[in-house]
Amino acid sequence: MARLRVVGSGEPGSLPSAGRPAGPRAFRRAVVGCLLFLVLAVLATASLDPRPARIATTAGDLVAEVGAASACFWTARRAAVGDRRWRVLIGLFAVGLAWGGLLTLVTLLTGGSVAAQSTSGYLVLVAFYGLALAGLLSLPTCRVEGRTGRGRRGGAGRWHAIVVMDSVLIVGSLLLLEWGTVLQAVARSAGLDPVVLTASLVQQVTVLALAAAVLLIATFRRPRSPLTSALLGGGLLVYGLTNSVFVYRTAHGRYDLPAWSLIPFIASLLLIALAALAPMPASVDLDDRAPPGPRTMWAHAALPYAVLVVAGLLVLGRRATGATVDRLESYGLVSLLVLALARQMLTIAENTGLLAEVRERGTQLQRLAFHDPLTGLANRALFTRRLRGVVDPDSEPAADGAPTERQTGVSVLFLDLDHFKAVNDTFGHAAGDELLRISAARLRAGARASDTVARIGGDEFAVILDGGGPDGPVRVAERLATAVQTPCRLAGQTYIPRASLGLVTLDPTARPASPDALLHQADLAMYAAKREHAGRLVVYHPDLAARFDHQAGSLGRE
Repeated sequence: MARLRVVGSGEPGSLPSAGRPAGPRAFRRAVVGCLLFLVLAVLATASLDPRPARIATTAGDLVAEVGAASACFWTARRAAVGDRRWRVLIGLFAVGLAWGGLLTLVTLLTGGSVAAQSTSGYLVLVAFYGLALAGLLSLPTCRVEGRTGRGRRGGAGRWHAIVVMDSVLIVGSLLLLEWGTVLQAVARSAGLDPVVLTASLVQQVTVLALAAAVLLIATFRRPRSPLTSALLGGGLLVYGLTNSVFVYRTAHGRYDLPAWSLIPFIASLLLIALAALAPMPASVDLDDRAPPGPRTMWAHAALPYAVLVVAGLLVLGRRATGATVDRLESYGLVSLLVLALARQMLTIAENTGLLAEVRERGTQLQRLAFHDPLTGLANRALFTRRLRGVVDPDSEPAADGAPTERQTGVSVLFLDLDHFKAVNDTFGHAAGDELLRISAARLRAGARASDTVARIGGDEFAVILDGGGPDGPVRVAERLATAVQTPCRLAGQTYIPRASLGLVTLDPTARPASPDALLHQADLAMYAAKREHAGRLVVYHPDLAARFDHQAGSLGRE
């Protein structure tokens, strides 16, 4: 069974442990500690005056940010390579947040105002969200498009491109919806500072992109550790959405944020810290998980386009009712349509690759069904099929459906390697397989393009010799006999193969013969050659059948 390729680890199938950042008991203690810390933050908010409570919750937020960064960097040292990247990136994200939290705390302690830091702070957060998105994409997961997730070239890069494009489609469509319903009216009526508005929009885009990536990865990827994925995704989602509320308030000049509004920030950072401390499973066999159903795969394909359709209908509806459609809506919708086209082209390219893979698999299966895996020659099924097409063309019509005529002058050569069991006993089965491959290569090289060479079982070979050409079937058969019995090297020693060969030619004056009867006649000729122990060719004649019948009768009377 094909194993699934794992993004981030490069190891298929059963996933080894990426190290144990924390054991189950230590993780439970960390959960209890985080809950106690969150309860203390809530109690401080409820019991203190507004300004001391704001300072206390800001300090608590800073402690949570430092704790998340420390947990990520500490566990990254003990984690495997495939599980280390996301910890480092999320740790850098937490460090950036801690630096901003430290500046905010110093400003509050010195009696300053945080209003001057809002615009520049939100723009700086965009870079931090980029680190968070990169860390989220680096979380070890596997594809859910089935169990045949072989590592095709560009597979991981293609998946990352699809996630980014789907996220941008969803985010852009949501932003278009938000602009058409709320933000446009706010921007035109409130007379906001363009810099503040730009910072708000950029912040909103990055938060929506992060939220979309969290939802897409949680829905359409199978994580190595579902607990880690849930904690990390939930923490980033809570942080981004809470910060979006702050952006919306500060865009309207409301900088007097209550102390309790920082509690979701603290909770989100604690979730990120727990994600880093969560114990990784020792082994996860992804093949044991059920593949996604058709509805899940259809939802994955339709989700980005569904949101885009809603946004497009809103713009078209506004235009149909005579409302003003500004440049942002027009250019935004056109840009999203172009992106959707590019996304569809990528899907078509992937489907084309899958179709080519299916065809290649079909070709391989067909070859395995009609060819011997050891020698690469035709097997007994293909040999019988072609022989039937020669002897009884009505049973095997041509590929184009046209009627075929019975061929005359066609011969069947039957070859059996002498003393093959002794080769296996003396040199080993590997040497016996090598002798079969050598004999097959010699038969293939000595036969003509119109002939069919097959291994029909064990040490037995058969050849359908076309009656055309300057060389007669006897001459071709003798040439093949000489080639097969040429000395070769087996197990480092010189070995002279010996073979018994029987040849039968289709008699055009006789009644139509069956393929089995023709092969039986060639087999009788081969056994006649084997009795003579001469390693030569014997051509079938009717006396051979009578002689074998007489010998069989004598043995029966005895």
